[in-house]
Amino acid sequence: MRGVGFSPALRPARAAIAAAALALACLPAGAVAQQIVPPNFFDLVPPSAGQNIAISADTLIIDQTTDTAIAQGNVGINFEGLRVTADRAVYDRATGAVTLEGNVALIDQDGLEYVADRVELEGDFRNGFIEALTVAFPDGTYFSAAETTLTDETVRTYDDALYSPCGTCIDEQGRRIGWQVRAVRVITDAGEQVISFTEPQLELLGIPVMWLPYLSLPQGEEIEFPILDYREQYGVRASFPFFRYRINGGTLLFTPSLFSRQGAMLGAEWSQRVGDFSYEIAGSAIYQLDPSAYTGLASTEFRGALEGAFTFTPTSKWTFGGEYTLFSDPAYLPNYGYRSGTARNQLYAEYFTAESFADIRVQQFVPLSNASTWAAYDTVRDRQAVTLPNARGDHVVDLEDGMGRMTFEGSLLALNRQIDHAGPLGSTWGYAGQSIHAMGQASWTNQYVLGGALVSPYLGLRADAADFNSQSARPGAPDTQSLFGLTPIAALDLRYPLAISGAGATTVVEPIVQLVYRGSEQSIPGITNDNAHGVVLDATNLFDFDRFSGSDRQETGLRANIGGQLETQFDNGVWLNLVAGQSFQLDGANAFAVDDGTITGLESGLDTGGSYIVAGAAMGFTPHLSASGKLQYDPDTGAVPRALAILDASYGEIDLGLSYIYNNADPRPNAAERHEIAVDATLPIMDYWSLSGGVAWDLAANHWLQATAGIQYNDGYLAYGIAGRLTGPTHTTPDDLRLTFNIKLSTKGQGEILGLGTTFEPEIF
Repeated sequence: MRGVGFSPALRPARAAIAAAALALACLPAGAVAQQIVPPNFFDLVPPSAGQNIAISADTLIIDQTTDTAIAQGNVGINFEGLRVTADRAVYDRATGAVTLEGNVALIDQDGLEYVADRVELEGDFRNGFIEALTVAFPDGTYFSAAETTLTDETVRTYDDALYSPCGTCIDEQGRRIGWQVRAVRVITDAGEQVISFTEPQLELLGIPVMWLPYLSLPQGEEIEFPILDYREQYGVRASFPFFRYRINGGTLLFTPSLFSRQGAMLGAEWSQRVGDFSYEIAGSAIYQLDPSAYTGLASTEFRGALEGAFTFTPTSKWTFGGEYTLFSDPAYLPNYGYRSGTARNQLYAEYFTAESFADIRVQQFVPLSNASTWAAYDTVRDRQAVTLPNARGDHVVDLEDGMGRMTFEGSLLALNRQIDHAGPLGSTWGYAGQSIHAMGQASWTNQYVLGGALVSPYLGLRADAADFNSQSARPGAPDTQSLFGLTPIAALDLRYPLAISGAGATTVVEPIVQLVYRGSEQSIPGITNDNAHGVVLDATNLFDFDRFSGSDRQETGLRANIGGQLETQFDNGVWLNLVAGQSFQLDGANAFAVDDGTITGLESGLDTGGSYIVAGAAMGFTPHLSASGKLQYDPDTGAVPRALAILDASYGEIDLGLSYIYNNADPRPNAAERHEIAVDATLPIMDYWSLSGGVAWDLAANHWLQATAGIQYNDGYLAYGIAGRLTGPTHTTPDDLRLTFNIKLSTKGQGEILGLGTTFEPEIF
């Protein structure tokens, strides 16, 4: 829950609303009334009147943005014998002013009636009392409090409060659904923006499941729920992120955790925003009772980590930031579920407008994995490069009078790598030494319509400057050197869309021919290849001018991309999209056939004169049934290096998925053949409940690959379930059983406000 309070423009259903201090609570302070209402009319109201106000209206609107309460439609107010009716009453909580509008009628204690079109009241009212306040939101959300006290303009106290995103949380058949939060007392402080709960209690399906003696959190922040999970190394874990405090505009959160095998852990987070500057510091530490549960550097008594991050946004265009991570050992964070993979220590600056983009970073990549010794870990860490800096940017200019578009782009990558980073089969992901590569490119393009054909010329010029100070001991490593190169680029994109209308269908066929020329023999303009390691040809990049992922490689020579796409829309709603084609190296050096030590491009299907033929298809048969697929075909051998097919079917709450995937064995990254078929299904078994399951079969090994099963409850506000996965012997994590529990709380207005999942890995094999 993001906090108990009122949202902007909340309209309850037609109901009588007994309340006080909504209107006329400031009456003793004097007033100015229009028409025949005596100027001193409200001076006669007893000072105690504000304690006995009852109000009814068709609609109550609480607008938190303007901090006003509006009662409208048959407004009736009674206090100390004085009766007031009006079409509308507006109470400004900040100033204490009350305005009555439309057919205002006032009947005093003696029965005399006064009328007016509008009555305005002003005063310094600071204290009020509301009894039995009830608000029903348009989306069904419900908030109530037996008593509400406004201590001043910023502090409000709600006694016996209830927050319910699903109204009464009873469906049409009388069954309990959703979730609610009750509290003996809720105090909101708009000045400090803090919400405090006394004895909050979470109810799921009307059943209390969690109780706390006290909870305080900044307004607008989510409540974090306890974490319960299990790992063999630390046993059962229970974390309690409840101790949150607002201090001098910042937020301090303490999270104690208990581990049945390792003892107690204390975690703390501090976050604060000061103007355009915000920062966060998070740390945790544990004294392990059983260090022998871990190996290597993780087998020690004291373990912990400290992380920090900041952002500074002086303008809407510029953002500066950074982050840094310290730890007792590199396996601490993944061992205790905080994060895994690689951490980044970095400083960065970003610039973004509709026409321009720039990103500049200084980065150190820190592997988060266990090692037997610090010397062994230093080897893993030192093969990761430090970027000084890693920068890229672009700027576009649309020329006037339809003269086309100019694009200016550039990058600067400077690296310092301590040791060589070896890859599979003698390849190298990175060489030891210092390298710097600056690239700048300017281009122009436009589109013309000639006789129904779409003609798009492209002209560009690329400049590269690079320097490499080699400290590598690997055979074939580049020597220490510098280079400068200019690459003229010219391309022509020709398309001829043809629309064909026939009985029951309309089809658009678009043949495509591209000629792309890069006038350079240097396919490795950066000396070393540090940022362009992946190339996979498929229908999505068939018509790209340069398929390399980074600036350290570029296509060279003259290449033709030939193919087309087809779109068919049938009158019965069925649709079909097809893309297919082939790429040809016509002249000059083929950049995909160059061995730069990283094996990028080799055996990718682009390293020969004619590439693989690639195709992609998608089809919607009905609103409930669709299919898609991708294919690579080698015309020289007749082989199919890659294939993918997916069939999706859904009807109501029934979902069915069927997939087929094939990748041939690739010795370069030491990847085995992948040949699988899988089926997944979700079936409803009763209202709000569904079963899910699936199985995948390894066709290459003729053995099951993985099986999954689960059961889920979802009523739109509360969802929870449990699922299991068991893998076979040929899976990447063979013979592995994992049980997962998840719970999600939602509202109609905000969607998901809490998602919690945990995975258990029991040792059964």
